[in-house]
Amino acid sequence: MKALDKLKILTDIYDEAELAQILGKFFDIALSQHRQRLERHELNIHKFEEQYGMESDKFYHRFEAGELGDAMDFFEWSGLYELRQDIIEKIKRMEEPY
Repeated sequence: MKALDKLKILTDIYDEAELAQILGKFFDIALSQHRQRLERHELNIHKFEEQYGMESDKFYHRFEAGELGDAMDFFEWSGLYELRQDIIEKIKRMEEPY
């Protein structure tokens, strides 16, 4: 069964207030998980920043411009940076008031 089908069943079973409470709890769990992932990525990114003496924003722009070479560390750092940016955007969306 698809997720939207499950959601439809829940809307049939529960009234709006109950469903809001259930979804609110799920939302809180999802937000907490994203914050934990962000924290892990930030720790790993910080290690690269310390090792190479460069902030990630500056590194990423220079790496994408081809100025830093193709060391494996740089690919890993770049991937972590992109993941962090994606998670930050998701957290922002989840924190927006409706």
